[in-house]
Amino acid sequence: MIQRVQSVWLLLAAVFAFLYTRVPIYTTTVVGNVVRKYLPTESLLLFAVSIAVGLLAAACIFLFKNRALQFRLSIIGLLASIGMIALEVWQVSEFKAAGVLQNTDNALVKGSYSWGALLPIAMCVFFWIAASKIRKDQKLIKSLDRLR
Repeated sequence: MIQRVQSVWLLLAAVFAFLYTRVPIYTTTVVGNVVRKYLPTESLLLFAVSIAVGLLAAACIFLFKNRALQFRLSIIGLLASIGMIALEVWQVSEFKAAGVLQNTDNALVKGSYSWGALLPIAMCVFFWIAASKIRKDQKLIKSLDRLR
């Protein structure tokens, strides 16, 4: 299971998905120099997708005997990570719009994305590398079958 390099990449994707739920993705300063951090747990949809992607990556690790299914699920994980990026941008824009529409006491002064917003991009890279390694294994096994 862990002797295959794609298991390491899938493990990293799972760890980053679960870590994503605990770190801020957007930090803003409101009037009065109060810092407000936006966490993925504030959006049920974003939280659910990140947990689902983490569970998918963890499940893919244990599918080492079925490479075809592992490859397909890795591609699905890659697409879900891309969807997470889009969902993250949408949720942050909703957060900013809600801050601007509030009364002037809580109006946003300035804000920026935090390092946590980069975790879905890293998950995309990890899923892509894992899928390429799985595909390489499939080609190797098929070539060895032809030699027998």
